[in-house]
Amino acid sequence: MQLFRDPMVFLWLLLAAGGVFGALIYAGRYRAGVLRKLRLTAMYSQLVTPGTEPRRRAKTILFLCALGFLFLAWAGPQWGVELKESETEIAHAVIAVDTSTSMLAQDLKPNRLENAKQMLKILISDCKGYRLGIVAFAGKAFIQCPITTDDLALGYFVEMLSTEIIPMRGTDIGSALKLTAGMLSPYPGKKALILLTDGENHETELDSAIKAAKENSIAVFAIGIGNPEGDLIPVNANGAPDYKKDSAGRTVVTKLDEKTLLKIASETGGAYTRYTGPEEVSAKLADFLKDMARSKWKGKTRVQYKNRYQLPLLMAILLLLAEMLVPEKPLAKSARKNGGRRTK
Repeated sequence: MQLFRDPMVFLWLLLAAGGVFGALIYAGRYRAGVLRKLRLTAMYSQLVTPGTEPRRRAKTILFLCALGFLFLAWAGPQWGVELKESETEIAHAVIAVDTSTSMLAQDLKPNRLENAKQMLKILISDCKGYRLGIVAFAGKAFIQCPITTDDLALGYFVEMLSTEIIPMRGTDIGSALKLTAGMLSPYPGKKALILLTDGENHETELDSAIKAAKENSIAVFAIGIGNPEGDLIPVNANGAPDYKKDSAGRTVVTKLDEKTLLKIASETGGAYTRYTGPEEVSAKLADFLKDMARSKWKGKTRVQYKNRYQLPLLMAILLLLAEMLVPEKPLAKSARKNGGRRTK
């Protein structure tokens, strides 16, 4: 934690304090030298009112302390956390990633899911400042990361994506659309859903999910991961490498279903592209997000330190007032007696 906003001010304080002390010492020596040359030292001590010198020293000390507190306020002491409300124009989007076992197919090396993660890391780096969230879905959809501008948190949750995070098998794209609609519904204006999947949908309730996305002004940018020719799904069976099989014992072939993804993209006013590589697709996504209409969003901006200059500034003012109120000479009595009689 940085206790002062501008600690270099204390260098100026040292210079100012040194200058003031030097000036006071020089003035005292100069006055003593003049009195000595004029042989007025004894007379001066008789003319000066008793108690004047301690009062002058007290006024000097008060002035120097006030000067120190002024520099302390200037340095900007700060501690604590402050939240400020801010209004910005920003795009809101959710990234929905298919984490079903079909994403382990190796028609894209090393597999479909790893390619999706590589592309998302590049996208998050290119789209700093956007408010993004992450949804993982297989047989059901879950929020992996709430909507945020924290690119480090987004990158962390992308790295945590795997086919093991959702125990319910299958692929339900509709649940991802509905969950995204709920996440983005509080925000005004046009929003986006970036959908990364091979398109295989094992649930039939897709039309109602598309309707929910349209009602919440969500455009779907669908990315097809895989090849239409299909590939096998590697698994470990009894500790040995094998391929996934259906209930009848037949080896499962997972194929890219572009028809479903084209339907979702066209009906929501979005776009579809087939995955060709992390850099190419992330560039297309970045352009898609930049072209989105921004909406005004009010939120809390976290300010790490709160400025606390008020206290040293108040102390400086009080010390200056005290310095002005201290008389340089002792106060004269209101009335003096002359030989035991009052003067007329």
